[in-house]
Amino acid sequence: MATQERLERINQVLRHARGADFYKERLPATPLRTWEEFQRLPFTTKEDLRRQSPHGMVCVPRQELLQYHESSATTGAPVSVWYSGKDLAEIQARFSEWGVGFMPGDRVLIRFPYALSTIGHFVHAAAQHKRACVIPADSRTSITPLPRVVELMRKLQVTVLATISLSAVMIAEAAEMAGFEPRRDFPHLRAICSAGEPLTQARRKLLEEIWGVPVYDNYGMTETGPQAMDCRVQQLHPWQGHFCMEVLDERLEKEVAPGETGYLVVTSLTPRASPVIRYLTGDRVQRMERPCECGQSSTLRVRGRVEDVLWSQGRPLDLWELEEIVSQLPGRRFWRVASAPDGRLHFVVEQERDGDSLRPALVSRLEAHHGVRMKVDLVPKGTLYDRNEPVSFGMAGKPIYVCTPQSMPEVRA
Repeated sequence: MATQERLERINQVLRHARGADFYKERLPATPLRTWEEFQRLPFTTKEDLRRQSPHGMVCVPRQELLQYHESSATTGAPVSVWYSGKDLAEIQARFSEWGVGFMPGDRVLIRFPYALSTIGHFVHAAAQHKRACVIPADSRTSITPLPRVVELMRKLQVTVLATISLSAVMIAEAAEMAGFEPRRDFPHLRAICSAGEPLTQARRKLLEEIWGVPVYDNYGMTETGPQAMDCRVQQLHPWQGHFCMEVLDERLEKEVAPGETGYLVVTSLTPRASPVIRYLTGDRVQRMERPCECGQSSTLRVRGRVEDVLWSQGRPLDLWELEEIVSQLPGRRFWRVASAPDGRLHFVVEQERDGDSLRPALVSRLEAHHGVRMKVDLVPKGTLYDRNEPVSFGMAGKPIYVCTPQSMPEVRA
């Protein structure tokens, strides 16, 4: 999208957004003339959204609101988001073009949270829009613990599993505990749809190795809805007609060059019921400008949350690089990491198989390659996730990988 066209779209949204109590006095009353004027607009923060919840960000009449959601509130008070019928139709139409290619005859098992969350509802609507059958298994209920999910996948001949990537690993482990081999014993499964947490290259490779099917990613958040999704060749492309994405340097002053890692700031480009203007997402991303065989020209790589970055020997390591390290270890499925008091990265990694061991030479090689000192504890299965309690093993909350030293699991010598 050309700069002038993008500026015109932004001016339309700014006029619309001034209907919200929060943006009424915060945004200029006259149209922006240059891109530099846009970049001088104040940022919107998550704390702003918290303070304005539930109604302060709404800029359409009450009778136009058709759906309400809240963030999970794992890091503070929940954020309220409202959607109009136009918003929902727009998301459904765009989302149904996900590269997985929902189709009649598909049976899509959705293992996302439904209560107040967004992603489960959006996948549900998109799949049905393409005449696929939906199995709403949810992920935060005792009604569908992992053994029952495995049973549903087999008896209903599920073709697409939609869940966060860590849950896909857990479902596979539950299947193995029941005596099944994921690559062999789910012959109807053709794809996995991932969302809800960053899907790194290492995690995608792990899932495809475990299940033997392609994985299609989606990126978004409760505050904005979906922002990017994989095409048919599994490249994550921004919804350029729906959002303006700035990737800024660590001082949040200027945009980084294409391919460099920066901090994602998004602005709605359509007149949503709850639009966001220069919203600080808290995510580190890379944006590559290069043609894809699907026809898109821009690709996004989501490297993880800012608060999950660990600093070691003066440089940052984000989820993308941390999982790259874990992918070389004997246990890749379940892990935690923290910055140890002595400055090393301390990994606690569950064994995948009995008898797995860690060679000191491997740790030395990883230290040399990544330029950090590290300690790796390879621990028995069940140390991080209790397999004897299927509800808790199904993970009721968000994934946790990066910890404080105090919250790391105790490792017995």
